[in-house]
Amino acid sequence: MFQTSRERKMAETAPEVKPATPPAWLDNAFLESVLRKSEGDKDLVVVSVDSTPVGKPGEYLASQLFRVTVQCLAPKLDDPVKKLVVKIDPDKGVLAATMDATLFRTEMKMYDEFLPRLERILADNERPIPLPRCVHKGETPRPTIILEDLAPDGWKGHDLIESFVEAKPITTAIARFHAASYYLSKNKTDFESFQTDLFKKKDPVLDWMFGKNLKAFNDALRTWEGCEQYVEPFERAYADYHDRLHNIYSCRTPGRVYNVLNHGDFHAKNLLHRFNDEGAIVESRFLDFQACVWSTPAIDLYYLLNNIVHYKVKAAHKEDLIAFYHAEFTATLKSIGFLGYIPTMLDLQIELLRNGFLDVLHYTCFLQFRFFDFSKIAPEKLASGEVGHVGLESEEYQTLMKSLIPGYVHKGLLQ
Repeated sequence: MFQTSRERKMAETAPEVKPATPPAWLDNAFLESVLRKSEGDKDLVVVSVDSTPVGKPGEYLASQLFRVTVQCLAPKLDDPVKKLVVKIDPDKGVLAATMDATLFRTEMKMYDEFLPRLERILADNERPIPLPRCVHKGETPRPTIILEDLAPDGWKGHDLIESFVEAKPITTAIARFHAASYYLSKNKTDFESFQTDLFKKKDPVLDWMFGKNLKAFNDALRTWEGCEQYVEPFERAYADYHDRLHNIYSCRTPGRVYNVLNHGDFHAKNLLHRFNDEGAIVESRFLDFQACVWSTPAIDLYYLLNNIVHYKVKAAHKEDLIAFYHAEFTATLKSIGFLGYIPTMLDLQIELLRNGFLDVLHYTCFLQFRFFDFSKIAPEKLASGEVGHVGLESEEYQTLMKSLIPGYVHKGLLQ
């Protein structure tokens, strides 16, 4: 996948993580109690539980994930087999030691209060976004979220989206999510608790995600012919990238035109899709709400442009995607019955320009991982994830970046 996620960057530097084993309390009795409540059947009996970890060791660091198959005795159920995904807040080891404790709490809050509001207002006005059904959320014996497993219904993961047409479903979902939050914010719903101080605190996670890779890019830039004049602007950007990111993610940054609730962590592993008989994406949805943040829509839109679609799709259809998003954002607000000021395309373009440093970071820190020559990486390095920055040596990547860097400078994104 396009390695842009918090999980991947941390997995490269964290100690080896062994395959997770389900906790002892995730047993018949616990799931029976959960399902009796969620299904409204006090006579439901759990016969067996089969649990397997989701993903490779170290792949998901913000949660411990398990795919669970529960066999029930319950005459009221159409299907006695329940397929679930269990997310558990890690309490020890590498996972707990490296992650910001607020991430799991943010997702708990989303499923508890805010997602139902967003989903309801959109569904009531025929602009639905598909979200997984939350079967359970609770604090004991560990903070836990249990969701329906969407895989049996044909939802699958995918790598980067490689066409404008296939990008429309996820762009529609993002626009509706943003529009519903904007509407609710004007109708006595306060989203300002969805903020992060990771950037203000200069949390070590930032060094894994941005600092190390931006420094490696700057070191490589010094060796690229014809780029000598750009070294100093990138050095300035590296020196205060924490502050720049804080201004992007803060909802109170001076000059901000408007805020929406951002998903905040769009990448391939947080998306699921449905495909037609020809294998093309026809419906998309997003998962994992641990990084939600009330701030500029530029956050999710740059993730869309840089982490969801292939960079060649962005090159050919950037303005098409932005226009498509804004049209759906506007149409959704009108459908909901919003009578206030609707941000214009100019407002959106101002937000994208003012927060364009995030675009720079995505391309300098993360895009390089799309240009690896894996034949040059020792098998043991590949297996451990210690792949270094060989993508910076790619002539194709260098050519692409050399075409983009002057624009970054001329737009003032590195000032």
